[in-house]
Amino acid sequence: MTLSPTGIMSDLDRVLIDADAIRRRVTALAAQVAADFAGQTITVVAIMDGGLFFVADLLREIDLPVRLHTLSASSYHGGTQTSGELRLNWPAALDLAGHHVLLLDDILDTGLTLAAVQEKIRAQQPAALRTGVLLGKKRKRLREAAAEYVGFEIEDEFVVGYGMDYQGRFRNLPCIGILRLPS
Repeated sequence: MTLSPTGIMSDLDRVLIDADAIRRRVTALAAQVAADFAGQTITVVAIMDGGLFFVADLLREIDLPVRLHTLSASSYHGGTQTSGELRLNWPAALDLAGHHVLLLDDILDTGLTLAAVQEKIRAQQPAALRTGVLLGKKRKRLREAAAEYVGFEIEDEFVVGYGMDYQGRFRNLPCIGILRLPS
C-alpha cells in the first residue's frame, strides 16, 4: 500500500465516525460507567496503544477515584487482518484481587485479545469486571468476549484514527476512518 506523503486525511476513503460523535458517545459511556461503579474506586486496565485516546478521554469524564494500569497487546503485527497470534505484555506486579476492574480497549474484533485479558483478570478474582470498547465489529468472533460498554457498532472494516493505526500511522486523526486501499 502506498500512502500519501502529505496530509493523512487524503489517505482515507471516508470518515466513518467524526470527532463530535466520538466526543458525545465517550461522554455518554463515562456516565454509564460512573453510575455502574458509583461509590467504588475503579481499577482500570487499559490495552494500549490503540486505546490511548479513548481511555484518556473516557477517564477524564469519570468523577470517581481511578487506578490506571496499562498493558500492550497485539494481533495485527502491521497488517490489516489479525494474524491470530496474540502478543500480550502483562505487568508482573499487577494484582487485581478484590478490585472493581474496568478493562478498556479500542476495538472488539476477533475476541482474541479481550478474551485472553478477561481470562487473566478473572483468574485474579476481582470483585467485579466490566469491559468497555470504543468499537464493536459486527463479525463472527474467534473467541467469545463480552463488552458491557460499546461506543459504536461498526461493520467488519479496517479502521484507523483516534488511536488506531496502520503501520504506526493515523493514530492522531481526530475521527475514525476507512483507509483508501489500492484496488
